[in-house]
Amino acid sequence: MKFTILTLALALSLPALANDDFDLTDLIPVKPGQSIPNADTVTVKGDVVVGTDDVAAVAVAYQTLIEEEDGIKMIKVGSGMGILSVGSASYQTFNNHNASLLSKRGAYNKAFLIAKKQFVANMKGVTLACSNVVSASMDVIDSGNESVANTADAQQEVCVESVSGSLAGYVTFDVNDDIEEKLVRVSLISTPKTRAQISQQAGAIAVTTAPNEIFKHIISDLKSGILPPVGAKVLTNPETNENYVMGFGSAIIRNNKNKSIARKLKTVAKRQSETRARAALLGTLKGEQVYWDGGFDEKQVDKSNQFDYDPVTLDPTQVAVLDEEQSTFINQLKATDDYKTLTAGTLPPGVSTKSFVSTDGNWQYTVAIYSPSLEKTARQANKEMNATSTSRVKTTHKINTTGGRNEKGENSQAASGQVSKSGDL
Repeated sequence: MKFTILTLALALSLPALANDDFDLTDLIPVKPGQSIPNADTVTVKGDVVVGTDDVAAVAVAYQTLIEEEDGIKMIKVGSGMGILSVGSASYQTFNNHNASLLSKRGAYNKAFLIAKKQFVANMKGVTLACSNVVSASMDVIDSGNESVANTADAQQEVCVESVSGSLAGYVTFDVNDDIEEKLVRVSLISTPKTRAQISQQAGAIAVTTAPNEIFKHIISDLKSGILPPVGAKVLTNPETNENYVMGFGSAIIRNNKNKSIARKLKTVAKRQSETRARAALLGTLKGEQVYWDGGFDEKQVDKSNQFDYDPVTLDPTQVAVLDEEQSTFINQLKATDDYKTLTAGTLPPGVSTKSFVSTDGNWQYTVAIYSPSLEKTARQANKEMNATSTSRVKTTHKINTTGGRNEKGENSQAASGQVSKSGDL
């Protein structure tokens, strides 16, 4: 009997991919401000973008959000209403190159979470509680010769917001690293088409594409597009109409003067990128919980004094009139943002990962790939292997647990002798 085993198929396909001339540093992110074909057919009305050309509508919404410093736009596309969310974050550079890379990857992660939070806030709403207090006081003293007054205005405004909800079916639209501004931007998009593509992934019915063809198609797409450090993507094979879902993961490869430690750090980076890629794929396929808590606390004092009390008696007849009126103004603002996502579950069978190192050696990237064909092949392989294992078990009789002792049975000499010398003890 001939068995079709997924691991064999992947073993045949991956070596060819590893030899492919794939240079990640040649993948340049789309720059903001580029001219957009058919932009004149698109209309922006507040947070809603309407156009007859889907590509132009998404591009215009993206550029509008960049000009507005992030946010979210609703886009009317051919498949229905889509949502585009753009988040950004700054990073810093340091004498230690590892620290610079870690700061940059942290910015990508923060921008990614901000974009997710905006998605959920748009779909689920924001829970909000605000208090606003103003205290005004006046102290006036008049004598037969003069009049003096002290005034004080104190304000405090406290607002707390929170967002929570499940998010699935989104894909990464664009990423950008502005090295001059030290700013990264991550854009996520969700449309009825992408959401339908994700929902259709559960339970493969038939194999439509060979594993080799899947990976060739994916590598071809990655060469012509962007491999983002975070997020996911849906790719449709135009020949078979099969959808492939890709989760992206990344990690910085830390430098170390000790070669042995450097090799271990590279191994850790690969493991991190693989885990993050699988988590991104799971979050897109199955959904993830997104939480955000934020708020601000602002205090302000505005005082004007024409006199000062005796600090002991506070007797109005003993006040000291100031030669010049003293004014005091101070404002303190505290703001917080806490982002959290929770991804948990089991990926479908057949998910494969492919890892790449950037040409400059700074980044480790991994793509976790799912397709109905790979899932179907894996399930079939598991079924066939289980059937093979079962067919090899033949029951002839029950084990006999009584008797069997033989005083003259075979008894060869085992290891015997002094192990440690007496003088060494």
